[in-house]
Amino acid sequence: MCKTAREFVTGVGECVSEYETVLEGARKLAAFGVDALPVCGDDRNVVGMLSERDVVRIVAERRDPDAIRVGLLADGVSVVDANAPISEAWTTMIERDLDSAPVTEEGRLIGMLRRTHLDGRIGEPAEIRAAALARL
Repeated sequence: MCKTAREFVTGVGECVSEYETVLEGARKLAAFGVDALPVCGDDRNVVGMLSERDVVRIVAERRDPDAIRVGLLADGVSVVDANAPISEAWTTMIERDLDSAPVTEEGRLIGMLRRTHLDGRIGEPAEIRAAALARL
């Protein structure tokens, strides 16, 4: 039977609310020890991603990270359906050069797929990687 993305989810659906500030989001990134977290709306639908790069950019531009809402940075995101075959999810991540992707069920966040956790765990990653690269 084909394994699904759900079987490889990490975390318990940690996210940053679109109403939180960039500073609050940066604290969550540090607390969870990750370089990116999904940005969620009221119903836990994923509206974007907050990354360390976003935080650095805000600070480098001398903008106040405690005055900017994370939702203002959200500009779409690639999500993976929890029931998608893991090979399909892996291929999507490679094609879009994603290190991580939010996993959703019925539109709501349930966790993350991270390439570092998938490498070597999904059977024949080299074959899947080669197939994805061949389609580029």
